[in-house]
Amino acid sequence: MKSLLLSTAIALASVVAVSAPSQAAPFHRHHHNCFVKSVKHRVHGHWVVRNERICR
Repeated sequence: MKSLLLSTAIALASVVAVSAPSQAAPFHRHHHNCFVKSVKHRVHGHWVVRNERICR
């Protein structure tokens, strides 16, 4: 009985340890080739300047 509980605990710990990094992978998005570009356009006769972040 003790060995069954021990083996179940080890199996659960190994499943959690393996699945945690695979679930966190989509959140680590690093863009190294980014810059800020100023874009000017006219709105109702006035110039509007907007800064856009461009990542490639």
